[in-house]
Amino acid sequence: MANHKIKITILILIFTMFFNIGFSFAEENTSNDYEKIYNSLQEADFEYIFGIDPYQTDDYTIYMHSPYPLFRTGVNLIFKSTKIPAGYYLLTPREKNGKTWILFKENGRISYVIPVYKEDIVYEGFYEEKFPRKKPTPLEKIKKKTMDFIGTKWGKKNQRTPIPEAYIEFNDAGEYWDMVLYYGMKKYYVLFKKD
Repeated sequence: MANHKIKITILILIFTMFFNIGFSFAEENTSNDYEKIYNSLQEADFEYIFGIDPYQTDDYTIYMHSPYPLFRTGVNLIFKSTKIPAGYYLLTPREKNGKTWILFKENGRISYVIPVYKEDIVYEGFYEEKFPRKKPTPLEKIKKKTMDFIGTKWGKKNQRTPIPEAYIEFNDAGEYWDMVLYYGMKKYYVLFKKD
């Protein structure tokens, strides 16, 4: 009986050792992975006329206010020949030519167009986890129901939808910056080289 327990313990130790070795190799390869991803990405081969986003007007008529998340960077971001100086930018994900791009806007004009290297789905409850909400008071519930009624039920011209929720993660990945833009129910991964 004791011999059987020893064999099981040894098997468990061997399995954990193999899993730990696999994870350590995975961590070492991340810098090479970022380099491969960065080298495989292409710069935008198009420009927007006068830096105007053609869908921006539609967004402003659908939503109650600007639906774009504001991103402040304190460092210069480099993507190939594009250098994005430190500052404030409105980020807008857009699809064009079968690819997804992040538009960096200043004062309503597109300044930079950067490709997305990966898209994923935001899991349910993510925004509630990141932005905990307090329980509304009875008066706040009445106000919300009234505004929802006015904004969505009272005439077609008054319909307004709430803006998509957004969150930005900015991670240090060695010689790269890995940015993840959570926008609505999707998340977009963008990679920059350090200055």
